[in-house]
Amino acid sequence: MMRPNVPDVHISDQRDAALASYRAVPGQAVAGLIFGLLSPLALLDPLFWIVPALGAFFSCWAVRRIKGDAASLAGRGLATAGLAVSLLFAAAAPTEWLVYRGWMRGEARQCAELWFRCIRDEAPHKAHQLAVPPRQRQPFDDRLWDFYRNNPRSREALKGYTSNPAVRALLALGPRANTRFYDTTEQVRADDLDLVEQLYAVTYDEEGERKSFFVSVRVARPKTPGEKTGWFVLGVEGGMLPEGLKKTE
Repeated sequence: MMRPNVPDVHISDQRDAALASYRAVPGQAVAGLIFGLLSPLALLDPLFWIVPALGAFFSCWAVRRIKGDAASLAGRGLATAGLAVSLLFAAAAPTEWLVYRGWMRGEARQCAELWFRCIRDEAPHKAHQLAVPPRQRQPFDDRLWDFYRNNPRSREALKGYTSNPAVRALLALGPRANTRFYDTTEQVRADDLDLVEQLYAVTYDEEGERKSFFVSVRVARPKTPGEKTGWFVLGVEGGMLPEGLKKTE
């Protein structure tokens, strides 16, 4: 019996070739890219520093998996992109945070030292104006005393301000007080306010004996969208001690 002439049948086609060449993208590469794209959040708050860290972690994991099984896994480009963006913001966020904190300390110190100069120069009315938010502050000119003389409420506020023990002690010492920056004890960066508390050592001579005490100055800078605002003295407290001295006593 003769076998019929049957043509050869090929069951593979282009779809089969595509399936044969298909390589899966590991979920770690996708996760790394997503966290990498979310990494700019790290510039907003240190709490978000975990985002670029996770992006770098998943991206490195994906790169290792793809390298170990390149025949069946793809997505190296995704993983590399996620890793690059994550590392960029992982470095940029702490740098920006440290630079901003340094700028805050410098600006706050200028405000506090100006306040000390006003007290030393026996100008408590100017020191009191530094305790007023910048938008409500009077000009520092020769008419400032007239402002207090002609406004009973402001005059009473100045009187109450100079009754602060630290202010009264510094006014009594006048130019004899030598003020020196000691340390930054608190620093807060919030959405609506920057706040810095700094400690200053005040030394003076009394009957040939050198004496000293510490004064804590809290300065703040309100944040108003679309407007530039300055620093003001939020509070002054005398008799403070550095943390190390508190522990030894």
